[in-house]
Amino acid sequence: MSSYGALFRAPGFLRVITSQLYARFPFGMMTLAFVMHIQQVHHSYAVAGLALGADTIGAAISGPVLGRFLSKYGTTRVLVTTASIGAAAMTGIGVLNAPPVAMIALALVVGLTSPPIQTAARTIYPTLVKKKDLPAVYSLDATSQELIWVIGPVLATVLAAQVNTMFVVVLMAIVQVTGAIWFCSNREVSHMVIPSPDRKMGGVLTNKVVLTTAILGLLLIGGFSGVEVGTVAIVPKAMAGVVIGALSLGSIVGGVFLGNRVKSRWSLTMLLGLVLLGYLLLWIAPSNPIWIAICLFVAGLGVAPSLGILGAAIAGNLKAGDAAEANGWASTGQLMGYSAGAALSGIAIDSVSNTSAFLVSIVFGVGAILVAIMAVEIMNPSGKQN
Repeated sequence: MSSYGALFRAPGFLRVITSQLYARFPFGMMTLAFVMHIQQVHHSYAVAGLALGADTIGAAISGPVLGRFLSKYGTTRVLVTTASIGAAAMTGIGVLNAPPVAMIALALVVGLTSPPIQTAARTIYPTLVKKKDLPAVYSLDATSQELIWVIGPVLATVLAAQVNTMFVVVLMAIVQVTGAIWFCSNREVSHMVIPSPDRKMGGVLTNKVVLTTAILGLLLIGGFSGVEVGTVAIVPKAMAGVVIGALSLGSIVGGVFLGNRVKSRWSLTMLLGLVLLGYLLLWIAPSNPIWIAICLFVAGLGVAPSLGILGAAIAGNLKAGDAAEANGWASTGQLMGYSAGAALSGIAIDSVSNTSAFLVSIVFGVGAILVAIMAVEIMNPSGKQN
């Protein structure tokens, strides 16, 4: 915990991580808010699902591009502009009784203009702390993100029940704009000049660290997506959110107590092994909600620290100009993993059984460990910049 104390004492760090947490909060509410609202308007989960898919595809496409734009056009201009356009599209989804095609198109705009707050923050962190503290920084960043995924869905559900779904969607739009403005008002952000990338668009993927980070992010988040879909299929709906939340809770605990203890080059492999252990334990009682929650908590212990190592590897091995785009590719990998895990788990459930979704997560988990073992020499946050 001592290294975390040093982080909070670093000038500007607390301001940056707090404001980026607020600015990213709508992402934790978006899935449920869009599903509840669009289903209520059009009485169709299919339309809601297509809208969510369009949002995810848009964000996956735009992530690396907007990462480059941060250096080309400036952090404040890019973040405030994308946040405002996305908020306008969100507001359209919330207040317009638009036909399904228009709803899906608006959701695509939301994804395409998803403000790269995370990319910007992760590019700025290395300027605020010492290089040896980077693994702890990115683990803390991933831990704070879990708070979004724990609190966001609950808040969206409560507000939808107490007010209405339109209010939730419009509230997300307001938070997105005000969050971007707050984040950019920090002098550490507004005065930050990200150098122009050394490579052409996509060129950073020739860097082994970037490519490995994107692949590992895909496999790690794909596994989480699989158990999420499986849990929804198995557990009573009233309990599903709480059971899935156990993974995020485990991730928070792991981030706090393990994230600042990353010392060995084998740390990533061991943490991913902890995630896989949680998935394997599910097979002892795959239909028991309490046991599923315990297993997901165990798996979650390795998630935030693993994401912390991935973020630190990019920061420690690339120059700032290339790191912005690289972080965009890392986010794209995670989004692709989430979509792939959900799709494959859904197919497994329809073709075999509800519990077969957990097998999908195990395959993702094994794949992540194998990649981590093969890449143990290059996933080093203190490596030379390329």
